[in-house]
Amino acid sequence: MIWDTFTWTTPPWQRNEDCTHMAVTLVNTGGGEIAITTESVRGDDATEALADLLMGPGGKGSGTVLLPGLVGVVVRRGIDVMWMAQPPISISANGAGEWEIGVAGADPGEVTAFSATDAHDLFTRLWAAYPS
Repeated sequence: MIWDTFTWTTPPWQRNEDCTHMAVTLVNTGGGEIAITTESVRGDDATEALADLLMGPGGKGSGTVLLPGLVGVVVRRGIDVMWMAQPPISISANGAGEWEIGVAGADPGEVTAFSATDAHDLFTRLWAAYPS
């Protein structure tokens, strides 16, 4: 993913608005186990929602992208507590040592999967653009 510029007037983590997306953070805890955490986030699209997760409360200070074993983040448009409680996400390691993330029953454009590399890259660019 390429994050050349940020075109928003107000960054999503500084907006006073309701959440519009759900973010599912996937972390490899070892032994073939993947831990998930879900959170409501703000943004006009999946990238802005990921930016809110990374820079908002619990993000910039604690460093979501610094989690050991981060596999990726799945962002879904809309808030659905049933989906949030048990997201239909499948994760598998491919032969190249990378993770493949799949989402069952997702409509095109409704769900975006970001790899750990994508999340790290976006965080680095956000930190450079918004250091405080």
